[in-house]
Amino acid sequence: MNAAPATFCGEQLLASLARLPTPEKYWIGFSGGADSTALLQAMHERRHELPAPIHALHFHHGLQSEADAWQEHCRSFCAAREIPYLTERLDIDRSSRHSPEEAARNSRYRAVARILGGQEMYLTAHHAEDLAETLFLNLIRGSGIEGLAGIPVLRTLDHGWVARPLLEKHRADLEAFLRTRDIGWLDDPSNADTAFDRNYLRRELFPILEQRWPGMAQRLSRTARNARISAGAMAMFIESQSGDLIRDRFKMPVHKLLKLDPEMQTLILRQWLRRHEIPMLPEQRLREFLQQLAEASVDSRAEVQWEDWMIKHYQLDLWLHRRKPFPGCPAMPWRDRMEVELGPDSGQIALLGPPTRVPDGWLVRARQPGDSIRVQPHGSSQKLKRFFQAASVPPWLRPGVPVLEWDGEPVALGDWILGHRLRAWLMEHGLEYRWNPADPVLSRVRADCQP
Repeated sequence: MNAAPATFCGEQLLASLARLPTPEKYWIGFSGGADSTALLQAMHERRHELPAPIHALHFHHGLQSEADAWQEHCRSFCAAREIPYLTERLDIDRSSRHSPEEAARNSRYRAVARILGGQEMYLTAHHAEDLAETLFLNLIRGSGIEGLAGIPVLRTLDHGWVARPLLEKHRADLEAFLRTRDIGWLDDPSNADTAFDRNYLRRELFPILEQRWPGMAQRLSRTARNARISAGAMAMFIESQSGDLIRDRFKMPVHKLLKLDPEMQTLILRQWLRRHEIPMLPEQRLREFLQQLAEASVDSRAEVQWEDWMIKHYQLDLWLHRRKPFPGCPAMPWRDRMEVELGPDSGQIALLGPPTRVPDGWLVRARQPGDSIRVQPHGSSQKLKRFFQAASVPPWLRPGVPVLEWDGEPVALGDWILGHRLRAWLMEHGLEYRWNPADPVLSRVRADCQP
């Protein structure tokens, strides 16, 4: 079953990549283990035949005492080969109800989504044994055909893709490839801990099953590939029936969804999550949520939460994003500089143009009850709440939108509603007022509100 190392590093890898979309950049997930080292080395050897440059991306999970040493190993490996290298430190919620494996995976893909630029591709070194393990675990969990399909070769993620070009290769192939080049790799000691489901399968259960049914892992991989064909055909059918319902990463028009029959609604919502690399919502909770929507009015607050995610109804749309509280934009005096930093959610407010002294009395903060703004010099003040409502900004996202006050009075909401006093000052000094949100959901709010 094992392919010759020379075959792995050459035509087969290039052929696998040729079946994928052509990106503008490859990001290669590089942990320092045998699998990712083999993929990165093979990509490096064939770099002149690739359609795009390669970059290595290492995640510092902070879950092992050796994490700093692993990071240095990966940095040195890339430096020796002049491969551009990026380390991303992850903030993993150790109090999560989910396993450390799942929490780390979710954190990684959130980081990948943030890093990937348009038309860029993130490659992982998942192989045939990974595929077999995933199928088996999903079978135990009672998954449908998508779960039996295991790990997809390609998925979209925000503006780019996630791809696994080695799913037909075996772990032994990758290790043999490295040995022929006298290249070492890191061994994560946690891989020996059979408290983790995958390690238990790999070390305890699969060897027993292999004795009874030789070649079992290969057969499971073949089953997964066959299921993937069926799942792919199903996904194409669902996308053809969904119109523009699932193209948007954050929002879905609820009235269009509810015009479909309940089974199609279920399929479309599941495809929405799958398309954007979001963990699947349990079937029963998904059906309960759709029942809430069917019985709700336009003013309802129907919602469902699972893992780190939520879908919530507001006015004409369903909103899909991470399940976390959105803290209010912090109160920050604005002095001296042309920009003010507002933290990891609200981002930054900046003045664009020639350096200019900021007036006294500027303060950036969250909206407060009763806030109003005077847009026209001789007009009446208007409540900020009305602007939010007119733009269909959900109430739970509004605290993250910065308000600029000047001498105690609001003069800007985000950067799309500007009071007459601020507009006159900006025009006088040849400046533009710009809000740059850090959180992608707030970025979407800003984009929706631009005139």
